[in-house]
Amino acid sequence: MTVSALEIEYPDSDGKPMAENEYEFDAITDTVTRLQSYYKNDPNVYVMGNMFIYYEEGKISANVSPDVFVIFGVSKQKRMSYKVWEEGGHTPDWVMEIASPSTKKKDTVAKKKIYAEKLQVKEYVEYDPIGGYLNPRLQGFRL
Repeated sequence: MTVSALEIEYPDSDGKPMAENEYEFDAITDTVTRLQSYYKNDPNVYVMGNMFIYYEEGKISANVSPDVFVIFGVSKQKRMSYKVWEEGGHTPDWVMEIASPSTKKKDTVAKKKIYAEKLQVKEYVEYDPIGGYLNPRLQGFRL
């Protein structure tokens, strides 16, 4: 028996905290807030963070949760999660990951690869608000 894509339940949460400390939390929330304010008058720019992005229909494990992301060409409507196939194939144009001791390697290697290969993210930023994990603390990449 096969399960149709309509019967698959895509989780909206992984049960993990958004950030490991106040520095990371502030970096995420401040960046989302500032970008939302910057794009507030454009109805087709979606800014969010810490949300599952599912990039392969029918495959629950094909997901990533950027700390902050911007997608051009989709509405600002509220979502529980973001499913690329329901959004006309639009993927993030810009992603930021906030470095922490437990996510540094995943952010700089595994997630960066997903953003480049699976989502075709154009610009990827890594930021270390504490200054203990990345040198320099702010790094940008064109993928």
